[in-house]
Amino acid sequence: MPSAARLPDFDTLVALHRDSPEAFEQLRRQLLAEAVEAAPVQHRPALENVLVRIEEARSAAATPMEAAIIASRMMHESVGSLAIAWKQAQSSLAGLQAALLIERCKIGF
Repeated sequence: MPSAARLPDFDTLVALHRDSPEAFEQLRRQLLAEAVEAAPVQHRPALENVLVRIEEARSAAATPMEAAIIASRMMHESVGSLAIAWKQAQSSLAGLQAALLIERCKIGF
């Protein structure tokens, strides 16, 4: 099987899926496992959790299109959560910077 660095082209993947869905599924799982293994160790548990959630959603879906919609929705929700966390971090940092500036002004720099 090819590694993530040698992902087959789209037409090859389509043919593999059409002609041998089992081989396609095996390749998909292998590439995902390689991606997790290539990630920094501290991120692997979170990535494995995401994969479990995606696999659960895929198996609950009635069609491949429904599975894709579910995965897309999950990604959208994740991006939304990241955006909220980023804004909270920016706000906290701005508060710390303001407090530091006020303290410096109090002591006359």
